[in-house]
Amino acid sequence: MYKLLLLVLFLSTLTTSLCAQTSIGVEGGFSYNSYHTNIANRAATDLAGEAGFSVAAAVRYKLCSRVYVVARPCVIQKGFSLSRTDSLSGEYDQHNNTYLQLPIGVSLSHDWRRLRIGLDVGLFAGYWLYGRVKGSTADVFGNAGSNNSQQFMLTPYDAAYSFDSRRDNRWEEGWWFGPALQYRFRGSWWLTAGATYSYALSSQVKAPMSSIPAYNRTGAFSVGAAWSIPDTKSHRR
Repeated sequence: MYKLLLLVLFLSTLTTSLCAQTSIGVEGGFSYNSYHTNIANRAATDLAGEAGFSVAAAVRYKLCSRVYVVARPCVIQKGFSLSRTDSLSGEYDQHNNTYLQLPIGVSLSHDWRRLRIGLDVGLFAGYWLYGRVKGSTADVFGNAGSNNSQQFMLTPYDAAYSFDSRRDNRWEEGWWFGPALQYRFRGSWWLTAGATYSYALSSQVKAPMSSIPAYNRTGAFSVGAAWSIPDTKSHRR
């Protein structure tokens, strides 16, 4: 957990030290995660992505006329599901994993009157906070049988994910990019919208437990509002 504390400390230092040419905001929206792994050893199984949510605090610090430093600490959901397609059709396993993620990077921006358009790119680190698993599994001892059907009965489940330190890599690192829009609404207030794509470079599964890596690829779209902190230096001049 010491790495998580370092993330929080870094964010606190960032937001307190940048006082001029800075905007802060809040954004919320949805995410869609695709889970990249090899399931060739799982017969008649489909792997699919899952939709989720994303809530972020956005910090932008202006370095020069068109270049900003950006940080978007967020809570984001990254899920996936495995479904059977053979005689056990209806059996599935859906994972909804929640991450605390800190993307930092640079933004190249251009202003047209009240509208600002930018392209953000950078690196991120994330921590797997919580997981939930739901689905249904075949009850091999509960064959319907009453009408000579060979279809197994399905037993549903829905429970918190149980972490295993030997199997689960709860830290995730990678790169990200995406477009960003800001519209000056009134005074120092802005309406914001943007999309991001996060590409994890670290496997969610540790190598000692599995020789098959698994990576998250996550897109997110969000809207929100931001406030520009007044530049006290320019006021004094």
